Amino acid sequence: MVKSVFPVPRGTWAGMTEAQVTAARNAAQQALLSLLNGTRPMSAGYSQGDGGRNVSFAGASEAQLRNNLRELNALLGVGTSRRAMRIRYR
Repeated sequence: MVKSVFPVPRGTWAGMTEAQVTAARNAAQQALLSLLNGTRPMSAGYSQGDGGRNVSFAGASEAQLRNNLRELNALLGVGTSRRAMRIRYR
């Protein structure tokens, strides 16, 4: 019988339940899609009667989002890679 890893005992995702890890993975996937589609703004500005305002933020890079997705998928047991097949000649 496989022992459950939830709640996560240590690391970045410590204390999270399976539902919380799944929600975090879904949010990370959505953020990656938004970044790749170009719909995620890096800065926004508007003007009012008394002057303009600008807001900028540093978003996560594609590599950071992909690493987070790998970690979350590993916790959930999704998308684990297979070992390479070895050919044995006799």
